[in-house]
Amino acid sequence: MSEEELSESIKFEAEQYVPFDIEDVNIDFQILGPTEEPGQMDVMLVAVKKDVIGEYVTVAREAGLNPVVMDVDAFALSNMYEVNYEIEPGRNIALVNIGAATINLNVVKNGIPIFTRDSSVGTNTVTEALQKEFNLPYEVAERLLRGQEVEGASPEDAHPVMVSAYEEILAEVVRSIEYFQTTALHEELSEILLSGGGALLSGLPQALAERAGVEVKVAEPFRNIIIPKRFDRAYIEEVAPLAAVAVGLALRRPLDR
Repeated sequence: MSEEELSESIKFEAEQYVPFDIEDVNIDFQILGPTEEPGQMDVMLVAVKKDVIGEYVTVAREAGLNPVVMDVDAFALSNMYEVNYEIEPGRNIALVNIGAATINLNVVKNGIPIFTRDSSVGTNTVTEALQKEFNLPYEVAERLLRGQEVEGASPEDAHPVMVSAYEEILAEVVRSIEYFQTTALHEELSEILLSGGGALLSGLPQALAERAGVEVKVAEPFRNIIIPKRFDRAYIEEVAPLAAVAVGLALRRPLDR
């Protein structure tokens, strides 16, 4: 059917897949193209609870901003990837964003998302391990996590504790990858592009490469972005992996799809 026809029937179609009352969510879709099966097409469906959207909109407006586009973390990563990296046909690239409390995973093939998954695990597990080991307040443990010396513990002291705490994060990412391979007819990953705070943790990218058996690269969200000279380029490059989702969002424009 056409996009216009689908827009009229998508609410009914979506009810099969959304685990909430359809009246409690906002939905949107994108037609990806026809399938190999005649008369069928692939459609990307996104559903978000209205109260979640309301919270983000309220925060934006209280900050004096007018929200015009809302996107999903995993798809923002796709936008970042598309503008900064060459699309290599046939390769499955896992975009993995490890934040404080969430891991977003998006596998793209030929530039198109084919698998997404979010997990409620993040670098907070490492911060909490440092808190417990060295009896530190959260804010101090966060500084130690970033490699700063704090009273009662050095980065060298913290390293083995951090490496041990990586286990939960690594296990979650590997589980998601294995699930993808199971549901995608055992397709293999070609590469992992890592972003978020997890990409900046000492030894984590290397540990992930060993556990997943796939090459891991740290994302460069500003690779093809022109940065004005008035900005501190060294600082931007240092924290770049943290901005992967933000860059993907910033590439969006009102009324685009």
